[in-house]
Amino acid sequence: MSQPEVLDQNPPMVVTFMTTEHFVLQTARSAGISETVGRAAIYLATVSSGLVALAFIGQLSRLGAAFYVFGLVLLPTLAFVGLTTFDRALHNAVEDVQLAGRINRVRQFYFDAAPQVARYLPPPGAVSPWEIARQAGVSSPFWFQFLTIAGALAVVNSVLIGGTIGLAVQAGTGTLAASATVGVIIGAAALAGHFARQRAIWRAARQSGSIPTPAGG
Repeated sequence: MSQPEVLDQNPPMVVTFMTTEHFVLQTARSAGISETVGRAAIYLATVSSGLVALAFIGQLSRLGAAFYVFGLVLLPTLAFVGLTTFDRALHNAVEDVQLAGRINRVRQFYFDAAPQVARYLPPPGAVSPWEIARQAGVSSPFWFQFLTIAGALAVVNSVLIGGTIGLAVQAGTGTLAASATVGVIIGAAALAGHFARQRAIWRAARQSGSIPTPAGG
């Protein structure tokens, strides 16, 4: 990619446009992060309240039919909310990396137009935001994926899904060993599915070119 032409004296309109673009991109990043944190907090609070209510129902009904009916309505609902929250958090993470790349290119304009600022500010990153994200755990090592908000949500969702199936088996067979075994297997499969989805989303974003490379790269 050829280097863009940088004039010795940029028109004020160009400078105003670039600074406005920088502000808009940073605002969009902040909005995306706030949405992810807010939705995750609401979801986890809902899960906590739902499990407390389930415990009360179980205590009052002595683990009778009301407990199973309530649980098999509540847990799938919580799992559905968790899946949507996970997917939105994942897409917000991709959008955040995209916006970071665009901000990096705007900062490159500043350094090209006014090289003297290099004395006071750190230069734009030479590594693409995608590579930074990959090094932070999008690809490897695998356990780094648990450190993201989407990864934490994936664990909670998988426990809920496994618990839902385990409760259904318990209601049908009355055998604790069978319900626990099935619940663990389904929960592990759900966790693997979550992380497969996460890798697919990041891979698709990279291959589509929606995650920009460094300026001039």
